[in-house]
Amino acid sequence: MFSFRAAVKNDYKAIAMLHAKSWQQNYRGVFSDHFLDNEVLNERCKVWKERLQNPKGNQFIQVVEIENSIVAFVCVHRGADIVFGTLIDNLHVDSRFIGQGIGEKLMLNVARAMQEKGGASMYLWVLTSNAKAIRFYERMGGSAKETINDLDIGDREITKTRYYWPNLNSMPGLNHK
Repeated sequence: MFSFRAAVKNDYKAIAMLHAKSWQQNYRGVFSDHFLDNEVLNERCKVWKERLQNPKGNQFIQVVEIENSIVAFVCVHRGADIVFGTLIDNLHVDSRFIGQGIGEKLMLNVARAMQEKGGASMYLWVLTSNAKAIRFYERMGGSAKETINDLDIGDREITKTRYYWPNLNSMPGLNHK
């Protein structure tokens, strides 16, 4: 049975491990093998330790557990952009549990939480090479707005697309708990 809860400080290692594993599985060829095999775990540990031990006021992180093991997580920053609203910075599900509705529930939980705080829209950036994630975000009602090249993650320039939900009320499944 899956359980959802807010992340706590000590979750940073488990979140970092899941995040690194997800990148290793999905971004081979996008990032260098050296980065994925030797650097990504330490880099993600630093990021998640900072996020959880010194959280920003607009940060919301939820994890999903099975038998006390974190198998998915989402991290958002409420009101990150004046035009696009809340940023879904990360959403990762352990590959063993993809297709079981966890990602959808995380998206809906985030949308509800942001609505409760007065948010009306959300967006995220997805690497254009991640066709599986793009299909998921489109099923969840997101629409592509722009594609750019950037150097903000990993060790190579990436191409990413902004997906946008201008009205959270229209997200499929949002009004059904």
